[in-house]
Amino acid sequence: MTERQSFLIVGNGIAGVTAAEILRTEDAAAEITVVADDPFPVYYRPALKDYLGGKIREEKLWARPINFYQDHRIRFLNDRVMGIEVAGHSLMLRGGQNIGYSRLLLAHGARASTLTCPGLNLAGVTTLRTVADYQKVLSHLPGVRRVVITGSGTLALESIETLRHRGLQVTHLLRRRSLWSEVLDPTASDLVLQQETRDGVDVRYEQEIAEIVGHDGKVSGIVTTTGIHISCEAVLLGIGIEPIIDFVKSAGIACGRGVKVDGAMHTNAPDIYAAGDLIETADPLTGRSRVIGQWYPSIQQARAAAYSMLDILDAKHQFRFGNFYNASMLYGLDFASVGLSTVPKDGKGYQEIIADPQPRTYQKVILKNGVPVGMLALGDRRSVLTFKRAVDAAVDLSPVSTQLFAPDFKLGAWLD
Repeated sequence: MTERQSFLIVGNGIAGVTAAEILRTEDAAAEITVVADDPFPVYYRPALKDYLGGKIREEKLWARPINFYQDHRIRFLNDRVMGIEVAGHSLMLRGGQNIGYSRLLLAHGARASTLTCPGLNLAGVTTLRTVADYQKVLSHLPGVRRVVITGSGTLALESIETLRHRGLQVTHLLRRRSLWSEVLDPTASDLVLQQETRDGVDVRYEQEIAEIVGHDGKVSGIVTTTGIHISCEAVLLGIGIEPIIDFVKSAGIACGRGVKVDGAMHTNAPDIYAAGDLIETADPLTGRSRVIGQWYPSIQQARAAAYSMLDILDAKHQFRFGNFYNASMLYGLDFASVGLSTVPKDGKGYQEIIADPQPRTYQKVILKNGVPVGMLALGDRRSVLTFKRAVDAAVDLSPVSTQLFAPDFKLGAWLD
């Protein structure tokens, strides 16, 4: 008789919930437990901007119904993991309980990065990451005239646009002279920043917060690293994320900035897997390590992890670390990318093909020895998924490279 599997998942974000769904679908008899210290059910992070803008109510944020775990016969424990006993196949919880497992998935994500400057405890200072963060922002908005937002990623950009459209004055501090440098190239970054400036955002380049000043316990302004004082009533921090690896690293599981995994999402520890914002990935073309922190890659990783835990992962469907797909709205511009968005420093064998300029539109594809390894589109992203097909299949586009952005050329038809 086959032994009943006991699957344990740490984290109830989109990676953990996606994996739990697949495990239950594929193994109706398995014991599945989810442990998380976040009281909120999984929420749709891309919708936080609409929640901030007053376009949707809080209940519309939840990505699964409140009775999800009960309906799927999944045990949920609202507790915090304190340690992993790798050899003993068990977890130690803050409440004193020890839980055993056959296979373990670490999917407890990352925390928002913060600053170390004076004034962080003032009312009106908030990170941009969770539902609780956005609730805090909304509760503080009455009476706010100017907001200072620091950061160059999607949550910072979406919050800038949303608050500006709510009629607030917004100052955007950038550590460098470009946005989201891991994904956007300089041209795409400039297009988005031009949109911000046109909309009345006060963009400050190469500026960071040195101090947050206040009065009666509330924010009244900031001082930048160059000594400039900016008056404001709220400070929002969207400066990245930090994978929560404390107890993972202590257990001897290999970590860099995040947990290291292979294409089957397996860690270096037996029967332990990881997925989502917790993991660190390395681009196979550039060798560069990074923490993605994006919704759709987390879902893809969770699927690969679940099927791997079930021993039914097809080698062809392992997570491909180089082909990240991003899609978003960047200050009113449709955006999507897949794979590389900039040519690596050595540049050998690479070719950039850029579409003819159009108003508020920018498209380019990167080839390596004729094979597409990346595509970026801003303003019009309709072609990105078609290019992703070519990237995933490593199709040689040399025969049509000069036609890729021609109005009468249809890549999809050519691929078929």
